[in-house]
Amino acid sequence: MDAAPSSSRSGIAYPADGSMESVQVLGTPVACATYDTALQRIKKLAREPRATAVCPSNTHILGEARHNREFARVLARFDLVLPDGMPVVWALNFRGAGLKDRVYGPYFMQHALRNTPKPWRHFFFGDSEACLAELRRVLVQLQPDIEIVGMLSPPFRPFTEADETAFADTINRADPDFVWVALPGVRMEQWIIDNQARYRRGVFLAVGDAFTLLSGRRSFAPAWMQRMGLTWLYRLSKEPLRLGPRYLRYHSMFVAYWLWEVLRERT
Repeated sequence: MDAAPSSSRSGIAYPADGSMESVQVLGTPVACATYDTALQRIKKLAREPRATAVCPSNTHILGEARHNREFARVLARFDLVLPDGMPVVWALNFRGAGLKDRVYGPYFMQHALRNTPKPWRHFFFGDSEACLAELRRVLVQLQPDIEIVGMLSPPFRPFTEADETAFADTINRADPDFVWVALPGVRMEQWIIDNQARYRRGVFLAVGDAFTLLSGRRSFAPAWMQRMGLTWLYRLSKEPLRLGPRYLRYHSMFVAYWLWEVLRERT
């Protein structure tokens, strides 16, 4: 994570290296970031002589980290945790962050790609080959000067050691600055941290369903729903059976833990 804070006011930690302020949300330090400040930070991370990790985090991710100590240890090893959902932004603002918007994974990926033409190098890991082909077409339109050094659709099963060795060989040879990762659920964050040591360099970014959304295979929620923190409701209306139990569990968990923390602080 960021360097140890040198000072704190209104619950906001200010890192000694001046990199970016953060606020503890359910025990996880979340950066008080905007799309632009997050972009500048990942450019800086891309120059590190090691593999680094970035995670846009929503209520699901933060709720899981608060509930599951093993996953909390995974999230703690990320170099940068961004506020992906509006409820996370509201939690940050409750402690004085003053943010006007979230840093939504798919939009952040779009913003970063638009602003990192050659010589910046990009690799895309995840989803199906058909999705990756459509994504390539969209990204070239988004940024005609983009340098895509590789796309890899991993098998839709648990990865073997042989798989991991092959992935690392392919990605290391491509030598990307940014590795955009789209795997299901919290498996994505776990995969990045479990395999970080296999990679020589590059920023590994957990962007979830960004490939599906940016390729046009699924639609974004209307802007007004996004502003009100209702992206989850839009997605629920599209896939109620699959998403209903998950949203009920993790949204309730996030709210319950957050209220408990606030009440505990005030007693």
